[in-house]
Formats: sequence, structure tokens, C-alpha cells
Amino acid sequence: MAYCIYTDVQLKAGTACGTATTSDITNLIVESDAEIVDTLTQEGVTAPTSDNRLKRASVYLTWAALKRRQAHELSRSNSIGLNDGTSFSTSPEAEAANLEKKAHDEILLYVSHVNGTGIRVSRIRSRCH
Repeated sequence: MAYCIYTDVQLKAGTACGTATTSDITNLIVESDAEIVDTLTQEGVTAPTSDNRLKRASVYLTWAALKRRQAHELSRSNSIGLNDGTSFSTSPEAEAANLEKKAHDEILLYVSHVNGTGIRVSRIRSRCH
């Protein structure tokens, strides 16, 4: 069961994925989905075959793994300095951590929905005279 596919990740991450091949990214998706299933299991929720929140979570987790891989491969620094003295923060670890937080927020939204907070319930009261 895959919550997302290669093209979903590519849409967010772009085509510049370092040395990561389509097969590598597909394998990262499998790892991301396993993490999602493990989290759902810990929450006492059975993993569904598909859900948009879990699809986004899978994309975010895979994208985070790609960012970390690129940082290691390219020795990407935490900042870039230009000749005019301007510098920019480019912390790949902070970017990956932010994506992981987004993923886990999506998972928790799914768990909340399944556990009832996202379900509307109405009661019909009968009148007895």
C-alpha cells in the first residue's frame, strides 16, 4: 500500500533530487508509509488503504528524507554568503524537521477524525407525554 507515488513527491520536491533515482524515491516512499502505519498502530488506529491526509504525510516524510540525503551528498551548508555581504540561511535539517512536523500533524488529523472528533453526531429526542 502506498499513500503517495513518485510523481506526488516530484511535484513538491522538483526534479533536482541529487543522485536519488525514481527507484530510490519509491523506496523512500515505502519507508515513509511504514512510519505512518507504525504511528497509526501506536495510536490504536488501523491503517486505511488511502486518505488524503496520509498522502500528504507520505509526501512530506519522503521529501524530508530527500532533503537530508541531498544535504549529505552535496555537503550543503547551513548558510550561503554572497560577495556583497548578504547571507541566507539554508538549513536542510530545519527544512526536513519542518516537513516531518507537517507530516505528523496530518497523521494526527487523521487519528482525530477516526477517533470521532471529526465526525458529527446528532441525537433524536423523543417526547414522551
